[in-house]
Amino acid sequence: MRIIPLLLVFSLFAQDAANAPGKSGTTGSIGTVTLNGQIYNQLSIRPEIPIGKLGLGLDVYLYFNDKGMYWDSWDFSSGGSAYKTIIDKIYYLRWGQPDDNLYFMAGALPSVTIGQGILVNNYANIMEYPQVRQVGLNLQAKVAGFGIELIHSNFKSGTPGILGIRGSRSILPKLSLGVSFVTDMDQLAGLPDSDGDNYPDYYDFYPDDSEKYDDSLYWRDIYFGIAEGDTELEFETWYENSDGYNNYDPEGAKNDPVSGVAIDFTYSLSEKVTLYSQAGFLLGEIDTLTNENSINYTDKTKLGWGLVPIGARTKLGPINFLAEYRMGFERFVFNYWDRAYDVNRVSVSADGVVTRESQLYLYGKLNGVYAQAEMSVMNFFTLSSGYQNMQGEKWDEILGEYTKGESNQTFLSTIAINPSLIPKVGKAEAFYQQSNVPNPFDFTPTASTIWGYNVGVEISSGVMLMYKARTTYITDLDTPGNYKPVESIQIETQFIF
Repeated sequence: MRIIPLLLVFSLFAQDAANAPGKSGTTGSIGTVTLNGQIYNQLSIRPEIPIGKLGLGLDVYLYFNDKGMYWDSWDFSSGGSAYKTIIDKIYYLRWGQPDDNLYFMAGALPSVTIGQGILVNNYANIMEYPQVRQVGLNLQAKVAGFGIELIHSNFKSGTPGILGIRGSRSILPKLSLGVSFVTDMDQLAGLPDSDGDNYPDYYDFYPDDSEKYDDSLYWRDIYFGIAEGDTELEFETWYENSDGYNNYDPEGAKNDPVSGVAIDFTYSLSEKVTLYSQAGFLLGEIDTLTNENSINYTDKTKLGWGLVPIGARTKLGPINFLAEYRMGFERFVFNYWDRAYDVNRVSVSADGVVTRESQLYLYGKLNGVYAQAEMSVMNFFTLSSGYQNMQGEKWDEILGEYTKGESNQTFLSTIAINPSLIPKVGKAEAFYQQSNVPNPFDFTPTASTIWGYNVGVEISSGVMLMYKARTTYITDLDTPGNYKPVESIQIETQFIF
């Protein structure tokens, strides 16, 4: 009986959106999605409703398979659960445009840059959507001569991956100053926790049962299965002397934060050309590496900083172009919070939990350039590409020291074809990113590698078959040093009402 009121809700949303003044459209879809390793059928209604400067996009959905409904996304058992359930159905809430005196986008954040991008550049909170639904906020406002920018990556989490703020003000004609602060209050909060019991799946021997987590239950079954007749006291003695297979304590777990501050100056040379300079500082500590017969983790060292002494943005006909000279110092990377951040914020390797911050020891002093271009080519396709080429020092794991003459490159690109030029194609777009590697054109996967595409084929009027694919990479625990793909595929049939 619980499904009846939900289906009524679906119908009401569809009717309201269809009758709304100035509606931009309502789509529905039928498809599949993978949640916690299980495949579910998906039924959703996605109305998009503009009301003046206000835009509202909803994503109201049901998941079900042969075992029944997935009710975790419709949980009203407590105030907190009800809040998550309701806010989870808002895909976006938008006011105004980025150049207005007040603009905000709440919900899905497809691309956010803070200031000139030295810390946060092209961040997206939708890389794992719909398996992971985040509700973020990007706000930009101009008040009494001051500019304010704010980003919050996920209101559904008490420890979002990004919480940042920037203030700016004109200090001279055409010259402005900006100061930014960004933080991830606990990188470990990025570890998957399928059953929501505050024990990450990596530590949880019962990742799909919120009532169980203690591995002593797991080992008790094995112990008594092998050693029949042994007493509970003998098991407890054996278990206590086994160094504790699961010593994770969520109440005593130490947070692992990382933060950054940045300062930037911008000068409007003309209506089409803007010059800027910026510096960024990462705030945190990581283990110091020493080379005494072997690599030892013995002490803590602070993170580093980077500088862009000169950068420029300009519009050359149909091309928006950006170029900057970069200088990075030990334990710093540019655009720390990027499109891949939610994916590689924290991961699990053969050595245990690894945060993105902990890998900054790999980068020494590096100098080079970064260039980015966005263009529309003869109304056939739009292309956005960025490329970084920096030379200098990187950590040599064998020698246990920084070596010179190393390359640190980044490549990111997005291409979208104009679907009106190809019969029966409703959407065709793809993207690729790989950051801080010797050569991104070798296409050797790392934790920073993300690629995917969306293809839509029109079956009939108002009906389109959508195929969405995302591929990220995680450490292969069976083969240390290698990475294995994590593929997310979503197939759905969309209906336009």
